[in-house]
Amino acid sequence: MRVDLSGRSILVTGGGSGIGAACCLQMAEAGAFVWVNDRDAAAAGRTADLVGFSKAVPGDVARPHEWAHQIHGPLHGIVNNAGYDLSSPVGGTDMDAFEQLQRVMVTGPFALLQLLLPALEQAEGACVVFISSVHALATEPATSAYAAAKGGQISMVRSLIQDLGPKRIRAVNVSPGYVDTPLLGKWIDSTEDPAATRSHASGLHPLGRMGRPDDIARAVAFLISPLAEFINGTNLVVDGGLTAHLYR
Repeated sequence: MRVDLSGRSILVTGGGSGIGAACCLQMAEAGAFVWVNDRDAAAAGRTADLVGFSKAVPGDVARPHEWAHQIHGPLHGIVNNAGYDLSSPVGGTDMDAFEQLQRVMVTGPFALLQLLLPALEQAEGACVVFISSVHALATEPATSAYAAAKGGQISMVRSLIQDLGPKRIRAVNVSPGYVDTPLLGKWIDSTEDPAATRSHASGLHPLGRMGRPDDIARAVAFLISPLAEFINGTNLVVDGGLTAHLYR
């Protein structure tokens, strides 16, 4: 079976790099028109140029009312990928930073869905994908703000499908493990021994490597396609087996 998204229109947030850019490319290769959103206008433009059959829609996911009007339906899918890390212990977490993280990964995507609901309904079989994280399932110290946002996405999807099902709109989560993106690379480079950190992170996965953006993008393309039309409300863990073993 081949994923075929011909004639479909899909929005990817955070499409300027990493998993988002890989999703844009994967969707386009499967035949879809891609709306490339990113807060960084230059990054969105670069991805759109690379994809070809696409349009850059710069804007902050925390304020979707400023840019979502540029997207017109029918819209067959939204990939809520935009996000960032916030690592700090509970006592040292700035509350403005905590709330901004929720706006980017929970409140903003919810508002975006409200704004684009008419376009999704026009598609008669759309799918909304949230890029969550294994941190929603099993996490570590100094990650509570990030885990709260990612866990919120999973819980939100369980309720969304009750509202969206009658409109023939599905919603699902994808939870990656460590994925070798520029964002992760920046964190690795900030550690005391980047080479040791990268080796340790790779070794946590039974497959012996971290994920690649394409690993996640292929799963997303499948879930958003007609091949997955009865997969709804679930969380697909794409982590190379990371969460299958006890902590080590």
